[in-house]
Amino acid sequence: MVYFKYHNTPGEETLSLMEDANSVDGAHFRSFPPVIGPFANIHSSTEFSGPKSWYKESRDVNAFGGKTPNPVLVASHHRPCDDACSFQTLSTRLSRKETKWSSSPKFGVEPTYIPLYWEWLEDVLHHSRRTLASTHILDAVYASMYIYKCNSPVMQAFCESWCPTTNTLHTSVGEMSISLWDIYDLGGLPVTGLFYDEVVPSAVELEGSDDEHSLYLPYSCKYLFMALHYLSEKHKVTTITFETWCDFWFRGASKYFLASGNKKSVLPTLMKDFSSFNGPRSWSHKMYEAFRILRIPEAHHRQTYLAAFLSCWLCAFVLPVSDLGCIRPGSFKPASFLASGKETSLAIPVLASIYHGLSKISNSPTPGKHRESFPAQYVYAWTAKYFRSHHVVTYDFVGAPLVGIQGLDSVIKSPDAKSLVSSGKDFNWLANSICGNSDEKREDDNHQPKQFANFFISMRSCFLTLRFDNNYVVEPYSPHRFGRQFGFHQDVPGELVVQTQNITREHMYYLFQSSIRLHTRATFLVPCRTFNAQSRVTPSFTTWWNSVVSLNAAYASRTPSPTNVRSKKRKERKGDDLNTSPKDKAAKTSAAPRKVRVRLPKSSTISCPPKETSSKCRDESRRLASRVVSNEPSNDENEPSDDEHAGEPTILDDIFAEDYGPELSPEEIENLQSDANIAVELTACENTFVSLPEQQFIDDVVIDTAPTTSVSTASTESPSFNAQDMITKATNRADRYAASLMINEIKDKLMKTPLAKVHELAQEFEQVFSYVRDKKIDISAIESFIKGYIGCGSQLHHVRLGKQGDPTLNDLEQRSLEIETSVQTTTIAGKAEEERMQALHKEIDQIQQEQAEHKRKLNDLAERADRLLPLISESEEKFQGYVIQKKEQENSLLIMKENIVAAKEVEAKLAEAEKQFGVARDALQAFKFEP
Repeated sequence: MVYFKYHNTPGEETLSLMEDANSVDGAHFRSFPPVIGPFANIHSSTEFSGPKSWYKESRDVNAFGGKTPNPVLVASHHRPCDDACSFQTLSTRLSRKETKWSSSPKFGVEPTYIPLYWEWLEDVLHHSRRTLASTHILDAVYASMYIYKCNSPVMQAFCESWCPTTNTLHTSVGEMSISLWDIYDLGGLPVTGLFYDEVVPSAVELEGSDDEHSLYLPYSCKYLFMALHYLSEKHKVTTITFETWCDFWFRGASKYFLASGNKKSVLPTLMKDFSSFNGPRSWSHKMYEAFRILRIPEAHHRQTYLAAFLSCWLCAFVLPVSDLGCIRPGSFKPASFLASGKETSLAIPVLASIYHGLSKISNSPTPGKHRESFPAQYVYAWTAKYFRSHHVVTYDFVGAPLVGIQGLDSVIKSPDAKSLVSSGKDFNWLANSICGNSDEKREDDNHQPKQFANFFISMRSCFLTLRFDNNYVVEPYSPHRFGRQFGFHQDVPGELVVQTQNITREHMYYLFQSSIRLHTRATFLVPCRTFNAQSRVTPSFTTWWNSVVSLNAAYASRTPSPTNVRSKKRKERKGDDLNTSPKDKAAKTSAAPRKVRVRLPKSSTISCPPKETSSKCRDESRRLASRVVSNEPSNDENEPSDDEHAGEPTILDDIFAEDYGPELSPEEIENLQSDANIAVELTACENTFVSLPEQQFIDDVVIDTAPTTSVSTASTESPSFNAQDMITKATNRADRYAASLMINEIKDKLMKTPLAKVHELAQEFEQVFSYVRDKKIDISAIESFIKGYIGCGSQLHHVRLGKQGDPTLNDLEQRSLEIETSVQTTTIAGKAEEERMQALHKEIDQIQQEQAEHKRKLNDLAERADRLLPLISESEEKFQGYVIQKKEQENSLLIMKENIVAAKEVEAKLAEAEKQFGVARDALQAFKFEP
């Protein structure tokens, strides 16, 4: 016999299982206060702070000038905000080289082969299929009979695009995510029901009962703890593996196994229906071994057997949140509730664990190094449905849609998985929606079928909750951020209102109640189906999302650097200057060219009258050209000295704020300044020619000669006469004068030539420029200016050529009048069609009212069916009890008949003996002794 003892020391509450009531040895399990039940001391809240309508109408202008209402989901935990901001994803961290994937990345926990588990599951389906159906987990339990493989490239791309801030997938076309509806529909897990309270209960809660003699917990929970204690003592371990647990409860033969050595894999096959599991099958003598060991009464066999299996199913398949590969004692409580026929909400804790696990991968310093504790098979089913990452079975099969991707070879190899996920272009938006042919407005009343109730809950924003032991997980759920998956239009989602208060048992239970509350009288909409759900966006969302994508790209492109080399070099130079005397500075200056910061004189740029269209560009260019690095000092007396600006920040420092390479050379700086000046002048001369400066261009021309160093010396010798030098100087002066005349001639010719014909002078001017360049006269600035002007003329010429054959202004005005008349006619026809459409809407409304009436009747029948299912299950259990009782009575009757036959034989023998005794007696009486 096992004794339960509860140690209620604050902070160290423990449930102890012992063989002797006075013993201190045994199994000890840490216990925590429950969230549900009489020992939780938490009162259910009737308040509901959600909106009266979970959708709104965003009106966009249509072709007739009116506004078309487009339904948009709303949220209760977001505040309006149109400001775009960057969102950090794993892809951003990888681009910034803050982290990298491990060589063989791992993601979530995949279902694996457990010896005897599949055989046990088949036996459970034979005996408890009705109970599983009444708690709405039959399909989900059956789905655990198969293996699901990961598409690693797709999952890797999925994790890179996952945003832990919003719990959504960020793609180039918007956000998408896994919804509660996906977990319910693809995985077969119920959304509503009891709170999933995975915690070890106290001894009083485990064995006690209320004033009406009803147990606080189902009796099967106590037997599971007894089994855990027995196995712990038998194997001398503190944790029990799945294999040990299955081997203890299921004593049947093994028929499934994975390939090993020369043996090939033998795996379960898909079934079209549950007909092969009809009715319980008889158990062999060995199957009762566990019940005999634990001394479980016969009336409690079936429920305990089911609870034992469900505890393994929860730990291995549904919520592998901790102690992977082992049975968690905290799962006995929810498993016992399910086995007793009480529906439990599983979709909410499962989605919370998925969100939490994906966020941990996204924020991990070494993503993929360890498996995160979330059920990965539900993510695989989602990627298969929306991104086609797996082969899906096309023929009919029983169970949740998750079963359709089972198998060892179901993965589809994607050549570019990253582009597939990040682009979102091939995303199947309505892959899992229940959209009809028209919008269907509904009210959250007491007459909605279970399917629509779950769909309504899935469209509401909330906070998802998961509790196991002393761990509390709360994740924001924001379906309005991916409303297109439900058929809605997408609008700017706003900003999440972050939970600031500490997560307590009371607060967690309040969040759970808010997430599943029904009968709120709020309205919701089931949108109509569309062929292009991706285009269902509002203009404001398009603008906002484009800004978000741009900000994300800009943030990802900034590679962080541990040190700024340029700043370091500048500090070192400044330190050297402080420690160097003026004489040493002068020696360094005369010895080699040095890099200094100067302000260029205004004469270094070609002046151009201001123009409104180019003022901003010109100001930016002058700001760029005002501070550059040069090899020559400034000649302007009003400009600051070199040393004064040696440590000053410049526009180039802004450009090279990070360590992208060495400083620019003087030649590169000169080219940068020249390009900036030319860009300004070309912008200023965009459509018209501007007067050139009055001074001769030769004043700004620089002769390309070698630099010389001027040294002042005193000499008493008379200067020598060198005729060759005088001829050279005269020739240079004549060439410069001739070049000046040529430039003025070009100016005059440009002024006299219409702008549309300026392009014809390009070849002629090129000959002049070539001649001047041959004289080694630098005219690059004016040459670029004139070529820019000719480019303006060429552009005008091409525009006029393209305009030839186009209609005149009068023709356009006439056609505009005709179109206006046509628009008016179309508007009249459109209004007439609108009236007809309204009449059709009225007719369809009447039809929908009739449909609603029929649906209401169907719902009543469905509710009656739901009420009958537990009764049928109870009746079946009683029937099984009667069958067993009948067999026992028949055995007793058979024994009794055998006893009767034996008694008759004894009586016959007795009668024969009595007869013989009578004869002997008569003989004795007649016998006379004669001596």
